Amino acid sequence: MRPLKLRISGLNSFVEEQVIDFERLTERGLFGIFGPTGSGKSTIIDAITLSMYGKIPRNSREFINTNSISTSVSYEFEIGIGAERKRYIVERNIKKDLKTGGYKTTLARIREMGEKGEKVLCEGDREVQKKIAEILGLTAEDFTRSVVLPQGKFSDFLKLTGKDRRDMLERIFGLEKYGNNLLKKIREVKNEKNLILNRVSGELSRYEGVSSEALQEMTKKLEILKGQEEKLAAEKNRLDLEKEKLKAIWEKQQELNQYLQKKELLEGKIEEIERKKVKIKKAEKALSVKPYIDAVNETNSKIAQNKEEVEKYTKELTVIEENLKKIEKEYDIALQKKEEKIPLLIEKEEKLKRALQIQKEVKTINEEREKLLKTYRAVEKEIEKLKKELEILSNDIEITKKVLEDKDKKIEELKISSGQREKIFSALEVQKEFERIEKDKREKEVKIFELEEAIKRQQKEHERLKNLIKQKEEEIQALEEKIRNLEGHMPPTSDELLIMQQQLEEQKSKFLEAKENDELRQNIKGILDEISDLKGKLKEQIKKLEDDIKTKSKQLENLTKEIEEIQRQNIAGELAKDLEEGMPCPVCGSVHHVKLAQKIDEELINEKRAFEEIFKREIEEFQNQLLKLKGELVALEAKEEFHKKEYDRLEEKLKGIDIKAFEQNVGQLQLRFEKAKLKTERWNKEKEEINALLKKLGEEKAQLDLEEARLKESLGKDVKALKELKVSVEELSRAYSCILDQLESLRTELEIRDFKQKVIEINEKDREVEKLQKESELLEKKLEELVNKKEILSNKINELLIKKAQIVEIGKEKSKYLQERQKEIDILSEGKEIENYLKEVQRERENILKEEKILKEQFENEKKKRQETENKKVSALENQILLNNMLKDQFEKLNASISKNGFKDEKEVMECFLDEGTIKSLEEEIKNFENEYISICSNIERLDSTLNGQRIEEEVWRNLEEKIKETEQALTEKRKEIGATQKTLEDIQNNLQKVEELTEQKKELEQLLDMLEDLDKLFQGNHFVEFVATRQLKLITFSASKRLKEITRGRYALELDSDNNFVMRDDFNGGTRRSVDTLSGGETFLTSLSLALALSSHIQLKGRAPLEFFFLDEGFGSLDSELLDVVMTSLERLRNDKMVVGIISHVEELKNRVPVKLIIIPPSTAGEGSKVRIEYS
Repeated sequence: MRPLKLRISGLNSFVEEQVIDFERLTERGLFGIFGPTGSGKSTIIDAITLSMYGKIPRNSREFINTNSISTSVSYEFEIGIGAERKRYIVERNIKKDLKTGGYKTTLARIREMGEKGEKVLCEGDREVQKKIAEILGLTAEDFTRSVVLPQGKFSDFLKLTGKDRRDMLERIFGLEKYGNNLLKKIREVKNEKNLILNRVSGELSRYEGVSSEALQEMTKKLEILKGQEEKLAAEKNRLDLEKEKLKAIWEKQQELNQYLQKKELLEGKIEEIERKKVKIKKAEKALSVKPYIDAVNETNSKIAQNKEEVEKYTKELTVIEENLKKIEKEYDIALQKKEEKIPLLIEKEEKLKRALQIQKEVKTINEEREKLLKTYRAVEKEIEKLKKELEILSNDIEITKKVLEDKDKKIEELKISSGQREKIFSALEVQKEFERIEKDKREKEVKIFELEEAIKRQQKEHERLKNLIKQKEEEIQALEEKIRNLEGHMPPTSDELLIMQQQLEEQKSKFLEAKENDELRQNIKGILDEISDLKGKLKEQIKKLEDDIKTKSKQLENLTKEIEEIQRQNIAGELAKDLEEGMPCPVCGSVHHVKLAQKIDEELINEKRAFEEIFKREIEEFQNQLLKLKGELVALEAKEEFHKKEYDRLEEKLKGIDIKAFEQNVGQLQLRFEKAKLKTERWNKEKEEINALLKKLGEEKAQLDLEEARLKESLGKDVKALKELKVSVEELSRAYSCILDQLESLRTELEIRDFKQKVIEINEKDREVEKLQKESELLEKKLEELVNKKEILSNKINELLIKKAQIVEIGKEKSKYLQERQKEIDILSEGKEIENYLKEVQRERENILKEEKILKEQFENEKKKRQETENKKVSALENQILLNNMLKDQFEKLNASISKNGFKDEKEVMECFLDEGTIKSLEEEIKNFENEYISICSNIERLDSTLNGQRIEEEVWRNLEEKIKETEQALTEKRKEIGATQKTLEDIQNNLQKVEELTEQKKELEQLLDMLEDLDKLFQGNHFVEFVATRQLKLITFSASKRLKEITRGRYALELDSDNNFVMRDDFNGGTRRSVDTLSGGETFLTSLSLALALSSHIQLKGRAPLEFFFLDEGFGSLDSELLDVVMTSLERLRNDKMVVGIISHVEELKNRVPVKLIIIPPSTAGEGSKVRIEYS
């Protein structure tokens, strides 16, 4: 992970938002963060951690700046390698909760920045923490250890030894899970497996009675049922073939009966169809007359309508003339009234408006007077109130002065001299040291007793373990002898069994192939017989169709010639129709026409053509059927050829093979193989059981050896510890006597027995003095405030008295002005109420003007209406003349059309009239009837020809269907019985398999539980955790040593001694090894730095991607110039493209060595927060 940008506001010493551009800051690999103490250098790290994990490394509860109500942080970074590298922005906003005094996260969000824009990955405190841990692969604790190497803690890890260092490694690398946690998991798994073992044992008891004999009996029953099923299936196939042969005849027969019924129905409708043809002809003639009738009717309607309009306009003109005279008279009166009264009303209106304006001014002055009166009363009330407050304040000042004097006296009484205080506190330290030595001595004496008892128990247990080991060795020797005897009587090997099985499978495969080929040969023979029958039938059908086509073609040819002859006669008849005696014939030129040709009825020609179309369709249909049948014949011949070849191939393949003898031979081979296999399985099982027992005994012996070695080692450690404790107790006894004498001397001198109690009393007095001093300070502050308040109140009272006098003077002036204005209002309004009088005058003026305007508009409208009505009447009279002339012309055309189309009158035309839709519907009905009749006749002829006299009785067909149904039902029932039997067989097989699986599972569980029991014993204590911690320590030491050699140009290396404590190896001094306690300050720093970086790297290995940077927050101020130069040179060597190093310091000398610097400017006294800027060397 590489930081790109950080935004901070409201955090610790930062107030306004500050932006830190890490891309500039890290561009040269090494950077520094500089500023005075308290400027906010470490807050940079706090902000990064807070943005990602919602907490800061120092666990401060007061991290929001006192001048801010919230803090905001936004951290942008990149992570990943190559194409997998991604950019993220994580933001947080944390606000003070004023109700609870705590903090509340109001915004927590992480966004991914890509080429197509940003995408919000998640929101919410916990979700963001979880997502960051997923991206980095590090928790908050891992991150702070990886990023920050804290001040003053470098050498702690280097100088830790034994349990303290092991505990630290256990904590850092989370090894707790390999101690009690892992032991707990082992016991949980053991309990779980015990429960499963009990369940498996319970399940095995459910399968009592499941045997291979029941399986064989059910297998035989299934074979019998399958034989019965095969017979029923064969019978059903025979019946299906018989039905298939008769099905075509039965279907054609049913189809023919349906067509005959339809033909009978159609023949009953022929007379009705002929009547409809006549009706259509009359309707077509009436259709040509109908437009003339419609025109006459429409014109008559228009004439009547026009007459009504002329009468209506005449009446309207009479009414309009009367109204016009009346309105003209009313308008003259209204105009005269307007000219006389309007000027007087306007003058009166102006006076009233002036009076109204003055009245508003008076009202405003009255309101101001009321306000002045209210203000006057409020001022009087406020003066009284302030006088009372002034009196109370004077009393409070006197009381506060008296309380302050009392507290000062009490403080002087409680104070203790500094000399006495110092002696008592020194004596307390001596007493504490005495109690510590006494407690340590007592604890070690108890530990000596416990160790002596433990050594006795361990010696007894050690002897018991040696006896058990000897017993296990004897049992192992006996089992090894048993295996040697077993290997002397070996059955067929697995290779020999495999060869036997391969031979058996080969014979089985050949037998199954031969049996399958024999069944296939029989099936193909049946198919060839069926194909031969079908070929004979197809050839007969093809011959019949060819004869039918010849017959129909001949009939069509004769009919075509007949139609051509009729058409020729019809043309001659058409020409003869217009010939008159004496006029030349257009064909022969003769003027005498002795015998004229007659025109043949059109219906006869149409009938002949209809039959011509029927013959053509029938021939086409016969040709299609012929083509289809020939195609079917070709396909059958190809199918027959294929099956013949297949039959010959199978015949050749089965030559010389006896199926029954082959089957017996395979059975004998199967029996020999099963016997050999069973013998081998028993031998292998016996050997496996012995080997398992031997393995178990070996594991038990190894466990006992391990326990014996551990016990021996523990016994040696305890004996050594006992000696060390006894020496330590002797030293403590001497120190105990010495310090007891010193304590008794101090008690006598100061006359105090319990210095702890005395110090408690002193502290209580100090606290009381401090409390009294704080109370005095508050009282002094209160007294000052009371005096200030008294002065302020006196000033306020004086100001209010002046204000009261001013209000009285202003009130007098406003009363005089009001009296003068009221007189003027009375004159202008004539003593009436102004607003109502003004409205009355305005209403009268508006009514006069409105009346005049309305009457004028009415007069003009009536004149306009009279002219429009006169124009309409003239137009209607002209239109009447035109319509009468049009009606006469239309009657002449109608009578001519009625005569031409052979109708008597208009009534007859309307009786025969049908609309075009009805005519078209009738024509469509006639056409459909004729087409359907021709189609039915054609299908009857086709089906008679196809059946060729063949018929099937309905009873025969129904009996066959019933028999097939019964056979199908019997076959279904038999298959259900087979399915049920097969299910029972499968259940028995499954149960047998389940018993085998459960037995195997039980065996595995018992073995697993044995191992878990061993692990339970192994993980008691913390032995495994010690082993893992030591392993981690060696890895860290190796990495640290490599880094130390690089920094020191190959001089120093770091190693572990036999007790796993750190030692320094000096390769420039013959590889001399030195304890870390003997190292100089510079050597300690370099070694600690290497070790801390190695530790940080191992923590980072837990992450999914490298962090690419870390901060070094170290107290460089304690280093001299030479050592500082060594440290900076070392850090400069660490930086590269993949690692950025940052240091945090307030030491000015470092600035010149760092290429890029982030300068932190501390907060100002004016309330501004810390500021940042980037500088380059």
